[in-house]
Amino acid sequence: MVSVDDGSGLTYKKNADTYWGYGYPYPQSGPSLNWSILERTTDSQTYSKIKLSGESNCFDSCDPGSDAVHFYYDHGHVYEGPKQCFVFELVPVVKPSAPLDIVFLQDATGSQQPYIDTARNEINQICNTLISGGKFAPQDLRFGLIAFRDHPPQDQSFVTQPFPFTSDFGVVASNLAGLVATGGGDGPEAQSDALSDALKVAWKDNATKIVVLITDSPPHGIGEDGDGFPKGCPLQNDPLRLATRMGKLGITLYVIACEPTLSQYYKRASDFYAGLVKRTGGKVVNLGDLSILSTLVAGSALEVADSEKYVTQYQAQVRSMANNEKLSAGEISQRLHKNFVTTGAQHSTLVVDNMYEQSTQGNPNVDVWFNAENLDEARTKIQEVQGNRIIEKYQTPGVKQSAAVQVQPISLDQVQTVVQKCLMRES
Repeated sequence: MVSVDDGSGLTYKKNADTYWGYGYPYPQSGPSLNWSILERTTDSQTYSKIKLSGESNCFDSCDPGSDAVHFYYDHGHVYEGPKQCFVFELVPVVKPSAPLDIVFLQDATGSQQPYIDTARNEINQICNTLISGGKFAPQDLRFGLIAFRDHPPQDQSFVTQPFPFTSDFGVVASNLAGLVATGGGDGPEAQSDALSDALKVAWKDNATKIVVLITDSPPHGIGEDGDGFPKGCPLQNDPLRLATRMGKLGITLYVIACEPTLSQYYKRASDFYAGLVKRTGGKVVNLGDLSILSTLVAGSALEVADSEKYVTQYQAQVRSMANNEKLSAGEISQRLHKNFVTTGAQHSTLVVDNMYEQSTQGNPNVDVWFNAENLDEARTKIQEVQGNRIIEKYQTPGVKQSAAVQVQPISLDQVQTVVQKCLMRES
């Protein structure tokens, strides 16, 4: 359907049993369906309505309102034919969030080709998910990529291979397509060098900043058997110190752990990564089913964007409660969460089928990796955890896994993350 005033087109979306029209002043593209123009009579007055062919649902006309968009059946102005006015709900203007910078740290060693290929094939889906919610404009999305392998003599090709930020999603796909997973040598790889490179990229000052590490192995130096560099990165890049620096600079680290390989082959890796990301207010997200990779990436970004929104709004208040009222982070979180519950505050939440067994033995190790100054200090304090870290159902690769992004009332855990970020950031 076309507006007679300015020719703007009309598309639709289905919301429950009601069809809402989209048109001027926010025309959107989309498939068209066969709509029929009908009339109804009430108290001898004839009104126009639009009906989707084969359905009983329709739009009834009504008087113009300040928040409505009007399309006219046979008159150009409402006063010429008020009973012929089709009224559609105005699409609300959603103010985009801050620009979003995402840097992928992609393991490019022998086992990672399926993950590289999936990321390449689904980069458009990731972008569309981020844009469709209205939080981000296409020009405000930038993607960087840092591929990594290992140091000689473990690997002779490259340690890291950085690609600059781009808003051209085709370039991102092309960069990923050029990666061939090979080599790597021993089990641990050069994740620490990739983290170091991520600190050096040209981040936008006002952007939401997220690093997404995709890997099925740990870095050197955490105490794994067969590590070719048992004391850590040959270039002295300590991942714990690097993550602490990320947190201070407002860069959030998410680790997409390729399971069950990571936890079945490396006894310390899952606890290490849990402690590492905690330093930045990030998460470890388990991936056992490649079909959910795009949801994990987009969901991680949406979670971080909402978290950063609250950091911006509440940082001054949180610091005042800490410095002037001498409240602990836990006390501040409880107070803020109570206020958020009262006001109905919402937060995007990535909901993923959990693959990990609960481990009371592993929790103290996470705290060690979170609190230690460096790898040397942490490595000697780690206690070995007995048993398989993966739930039996997921111990065989390829088991289906579900993931979704939901907007939910903000949780206490999410408030604690906001408070942690407020307190760790450099002024």
